[in-house]
Amino acid sequence: MTARPDSDRRVAQRWSKATLIVFAMIGTGFGTWLSRLPAIRDHLEASTLEMSLYALLLSAGSMIGLAIAGRVIARWGARRIVLLGLIAQASTMAAAGLALWVDQLGLGIVLLLLYGFAFSNTDVAINVSGAEAERALGKPRMPMYHGAYSLGLTGTVAIGAAAEAVKLPVPVHFAIMMAIVAGVSLAALRWIPRDKGAEEAEGLESAADGSKAAADSTRARSIEDRDATGSVITGPIPTVPADGSRPARAGAPAERRYNPWRDPRIYLIGLMTIALGLAEGSGTDWISLALVDGRGFTNSSATLVTGVYFTALVVTRFAGSALLMRFGRVATVRGGALACALGLVLVILVPATWAIVLGTALWGAGCALGFPVAVSAAADDPKTAARSVAAVSVLSYSAYLVGPPMIGFLGEHFGLLTAFWPLVGVALLCTLVVGALRRPAHLDAAVRRG
Repeated sequence: MTARPDSDRRVAQRWSKATLIVFAMIGTGFGTWLSRLPAIRDHLEASTLEMSLYALLLSAGSMIGLAIAGRVIARWGARRIVLLGLIAQASTMAAAGLALWVDQLGLGIVLLLLYGFAFSNTDVAINVSGAEAERALGKPRMPMYHGAYSLGLTGTVAIGAAAEAVKLPVPVHFAIMMAIVAGVSLAALRWIPRDKGAEEAEGLESAADGSKAAADSTRARSIEDRDATGSVITGPIPTVPADGSRPARAGAPAERRYNPWRDPRIYLIGLMTIALGLAEGSGTDWISLALVDGRGFTNSSATLVTGVYFTALVVTRFAGSALLMRFGRVATVRGGALACALGLVLVILVPATWAIVLGTALWGAGCALGFPVAVSAAADDPKTAARSVAAVSVLSYSAYLVGPPMIGFLGEHFGLLTAFWPLVGVALLCTLVVGALRRPAHLDAAVRRG
């Protein structure tokens, strides 16, 4: 087998690092909004219902964006959508902060809707690009990318607390943070190739000198780099050339006919992300209140235990690459789902503090890798990656939006600790469908023929 040239390795490493930075900046942008929600509520003298409406509109914009993200990325390419989406996020969030602060509520609502739309398109696009980056690198990196997002979000909440302490006006805070997000992200985008996927995709016809040799080299490396079951690394994802023209390739008609909503594998992957996404979102929203109401914790001690949950989640995502290289997708996610179920049982049944802390850590670690690994699996087929990732994202984010309120409804009637029992069931259900994370046999065969 031919060794990968050092120049290719350096390009892949820079690409992966740039993707990590962009994920962190996307989390930083959203964390900035979350960190100043109390200040915005107090300034507007808004009720809880009114603040919920703002969150709902932002989520509505995200769902609209997810509905078209696959087609948009397939047409224009992941890198271009990331570029436009980051600019749109920075500008709309900064403008929304100003509009809400000067009581222009109608304009603020529209800007939040647009921010949600830009956020979801950027999120899907950087996931598509990230799946291609980890393939170019030859190692799974998606969990680490999502860990960077979580780290950016939680770190920014601390910055927001500091801004609150010094009474920094929300518009000023948003303008500073969004300028940082845009500047750092755009600098990192220099290391994300414009047309690497187009040059590497099988069957592309390119007028550029040497493009055929590059494609042949990539096909040879694909056999060398994938693991024995083809279940860790995604394949190359074709993007649009820098000039905006659509690349001609043999599989284009099939790609246009592909509908992820008719693909049973996408539904199984989506069911897995719904299960672990519901567990993750519910932990984020309800752990602290459940411990205060159900176990008599003080507010401060419940917050510390919630910190254990987030720490376990982030650490597991950064360790996810090593776990996937050692155990593969299926065993890693199945083990995580079992750990999540065990952690939930400890939190629900055992009142001892040590058991609650341990259970919370297992809960966070267990659900950490569901969505990142699902993205890699959805991107296994390079011809349909953008639309498949978008479909899985719709299912996952739907669980985030709908699931936690349902747990809250059950908690209102039965207590939050009791309301966590359905999460045990869905975590165990996840163990039955994780087989869908394996690379389909026909894709392995195509790589061998390449």
